[in-house]
Amino acid sequence: MAYENIKLEIQGSIATITLTVSPNRKFPTLDMETGKELLSAIEECEKTEEVRALIIKGTGKAFCAGGDIKKFKEALEDGTSEAMMNTLTQDLYQLAYKLRTLRIPVIAAVNGYAIGAGLNLALSCDIIIASEDAKFAESFINLGLIPGFAGTYMLPKQLPWPKVAEMCFFGESLSAAEMEKLGLINKIVPFEDLDVTVNEYAERLANQPTLAIGRMKKLFMEGFHSDFATAIENERQIQIASTNTEDYQEGVFALNEKRKPVFKGK
Repeated sequence: MAYENIKLEIQGSIATITLTVSPNRKFPTLDMETGKELLSAIEECEKTEEVRALIIKGTGKAFCAGGDIKKFKEALEDGTSEAMMNTLTQDLYQLAYKLRTLRIPVIAAVNGYAIGAGLNLALSCDIIIASEDAKFAESFINLGLIPGFAGTYMLPKQLPWPKVAEMCFFGESLSAAEMEKLGLINKIVPFEDLDVTVNEYAERLANQPTLAIGRMKKLFMEGFHSDFATAIENERQIQIASTNTEDYQEGVFALNEKRKPVFKGK
C-alpha cells in the first residue's frame, strides 16, 4: 500500500520505518491512519525474507507523541468517542502484539518525545536507543485513560509495582537517564550520534541468527504465563469504555485549551 503517514525504507537486510509529520501536525502521532500503515509496513517487513532487522524512528523533536488529541476532541463533540476508540485500537493492539512476536528484532530509535502510546510503541520494540534529549511519559492519566497499547499488561512485567504505579498514576515526564536507570533503555547517545548508533545495532542484529531471535521472542511472551491476546483485548475494551467518563472529556478539552485539567474521578 502507499504510505502517507510513515516512510518505509529497505536497504539490504535492514528495514526502517519513520513516523512522519503531516502539515497540520507538530509531532508524529498514532491515529487510525498511522496505525493501519504501521501494521501494514511491519507485515510487509515480516514477509520480506531479506529483512532481518527493523528500526522504528520518529521525525523532528518526537519519536511519537501518542494519540491525536484534536481527533479525540472532535469525537467528543460528535458523540462518537466510543466508536472512535474502538476503531483506533483495532490496529494499534494488533501492532502491539505483532511487534512483541515479530520474527525479527526491532529497535526503537527515540530521538525526542515518546509520550503515551508513543512510549508504549517504543517499549514494544526489543531494543531502545535514545538520544540524551529524549523524554518519556505514560501520560494516559492526563486524559482520564488507562495506559493503552498493552501498557497494563507489559509494564508490571518489566518493572516493580511501585515504579509502575508512580509512572502511570502521575503520568510525569521521565528523562532518558531515568528510563535507563529503570532498565527500560539499552543505550543513550548524543542526538547527533543516534542514527549511526542505531544502524550499528541493526547491522549487528541482522547478522545474528534471527530465526533463533524470533523464536526467543515468542517464548519470552509465552513465558509470562498469561494469554497476551486476551489480556490486551480486555485492556482495549476498558480503554473504549473510558471514553465515556467525565475525566476523559475534561482531559481532552483541557489539553486542547492548554489549561490544567480538573478531574473528578468520574
